[in-house]
Amino acid sequence: MIRLANPSFLLIGVIFLPLLFKRKTAFLGYSHLPLLEADGGSSFFQYLPQLFFAIMIALLILGLARPQWQRVVQHERFLARDILLVVDLSHSMEDNMASALDVKNGSRKIDVAKKAALQFIQKRKNDRIGLLVFGDETFGSWPLTRDHRLISKKVTRLGSNFYGGTNLLQPFMKAMEHFREMGQSTSRLLVFLSDGEATIPAIMKQTIVTEMKKMDIHLYLLGINLTEKSGDILEIVEGVQGRFIPTESEGELSSAFDEIDRLEANTVEIEVQGKGQELYPIALILALCILFSWTLLRSTLFIELC
Repeated sequence: MIRLANPSFLLIGVIFLPLLFKRKTAFLGYSHLPLLEADGGSSFFQYLPQLFFAIMIALLILGLARPQWQRVVQHERFLARDILLVVDLSHSMEDNMASALDVKNGSRKIDVAKKAALQFIQKRKNDRIGLLVFGDETFGSWPLTRDHRLISKKVTRLGSNFYGGTNLLQPFMKAMEHFREMGQSTSRLLVFLSDGEATIPAIMKQTIVTEMKKMDIHLYLLGINLTEKSGDILEIVEGVQGRFIPTESEGELSSAFDEIDRLEANTVEIEVQGKGQELYPIALILALCILFSWTLLRSTLFIELC
């Protein structure tokens, strides 16, 4: 579909172009007409320069009207994963890490988690990454996107606000809902960063396990100062054959993200809706070509034939 961005310029053509073909009334004041040559040249070549000029003006006006090809749709294929980072922002994440070095440096759990997550995001190329945060409630900080710089900014800002205790049910439900609505890759990763322990009703645990298996979601729990006795969330990890990686230091957390990185990627095809492809350069180039041809012929062929 072609549209004109500035259709009002066509009025110039409607007004100006007919004037080029207006028949002129000529008067030749000469005392002895028989002395003039009978043959004034080919009538076709006499009107050819005028035709060239009219076409050139029409193309220039069309260029000013800015024709555009709308609804340009491109399909792009690349190897990618859909990765959803779920970050615990309960008040316990304000506490320092348990390792001696991190305690000495005064490193809060959330700060260490942020640093490791940022390093992980920077290594992604085509992966789509989204961000959820939770405490008492779960909030969608940003949907799945390939704009890693934007996601990095969102992660950097974490830690200024905290939201009560730990509710582990909501982030699982929100994450699955988000994958259903926004997911494109068949390789789905759910990366949990949490230090909290909370109970999940048995019926809901089974629902979560069943749905995550059905959606083929790979679950990684990066337990910050958590142990293998941390209860309900570990039952979900085991139920979906996920991976629990206990971390007690910044180095262990970075290594955990490196391990996640080794998961095989899948091919994704996305549809990109363009804003419109400009066509006016074509009209302008054609007008310049005609101007060049007209100038060349006027200096050579038209001298002999007109």
